Amino acid sequence: MAPTNPEPLPAPIVTTEKCIIRPYAPSDAEPMAAAANLPEITMYMRNRFPHPYTLEDSKFWIDLSVKATPMVNFAIFTPDGDFAGAIGLIPGQDVEYRTWEVGYWIAKHQWGKGIATTALKAFSVWAFKEFPELLRLEAGVFEGNNASMKVLEKANYVREGVRRKAICKRGKVLDQVLFSLLREDVEGS
Repeated sequence: MAPTNPEPLPAPIVTTEKCIIRPYAPSDAEPMAAAANLPEITMYMRNRFPHPYTLEDSKFWIDLSVKATPMVNFAIFTPDGDFAGAIGLIPGQDVEYRTWEVGYWIAKHQWGKGIATTALKAFSVWAFKEFPELLRLEAGVFEGNNASMKVLEKANYVREGVRRKAICKRGKVLDQVLFSLLREDVEGS
C-alpha cells in the first residue's frame, strides 16, 4: 500500500525573511503543545491560556481558530517550517469596535532571533489591510515582560501608559503597560 500524503498546509497570510504566518493545520497540534507547555511562556499569558498546556488544549485551540469567522488567530513558523509561536487578534466590542487587541507568543527555542518583531510588524500591516474598519491595534504587556515591550517598540507601537495593578497572575498583582499602533502609523510610513 502506498503511503498517504499529508494534507497540504494552508496558504500563508504573511511571509517574511524570518517567518511565515498561516492558519493552523491539524499537524500543528503536537509542536504547538510542546512549545506552549513551559512556564516561561504561560507566565505572561492570560489565565485562559492553560498550564500545563496539553495536546488536547492545542487541538481545541486549532479547531476553534480555523472555524472562527473572521479567522484572526494564526501560527508562526520559521521559513524552514519549524513551529515558532502564535499571533492573533481580539476584536473590540461596543464603542471600541474599531480597536482590536493583538497578542503573540514565541516558542522558547526561537527567542532572540527577531521572529516576534518581524511577525508583529508584518501581521499588523496585514490586519489593517484585511479589516478596513480597524483603526487601532493595542497590546497590554504584563509588568516584567521586558522582551515583549521591546518587540512592540521595535514594531513601531507607541507606549501609551501604565494600568496600575491591573493584572493578577499566579497570585501576584502586576501593572500592565499599554501599547498601540494606529492605521495612519502604518499607512503613513
